[in-house]
Amino acid sequence: MQKYKTLEEFLADLNEDKRLQVNTLRDLILKTAPQLEEHIKWNAPSYVLNGEDRITFNLMNKQGVVKLILHMGATRKEDKKGAPVMQDDSELIEWSSDIRGMLTFRTIEDITVNLIPITSIIKNWLSIPAK
Repeated sequence: MQKYKTLEEFLADLNEDKRLQVNTLRDLILKTAPQLEEHIKWNAPSYVLNGEDRITFNLMNKQGVVKLILHMGATRKEDKKGAPVMQDDSELIEWSSDIRGMLTFRTIEDITVNLIPITSIIKNWLSIPAK
């Protein structure tokens, strides 16, 4: 597996369908929260707020889908049996702990039909302090 050093390397290695999904989500994330810093972490685009990674892409999964991981970086203790720190009426988030959730997109249509709830999720997620 290639180790990406830059966003450009990462994007160039994607097929057209995945690149469209990733770029659509990247644009949405950065328009929703322009204060985020974008970089490569875990071999994919990741978004930092106040020194903590908060949203990270995952494309290296068995399902071959685009996932957005909502997390609190490394400083906040995770409770795998705890209730999520955020309410999600859209039911788009699959929670794996109180501070880690995942949004899964199989197609560009999965993204485009959910632009409003995804935007709301990003805003609400980033309003919760990581520490």
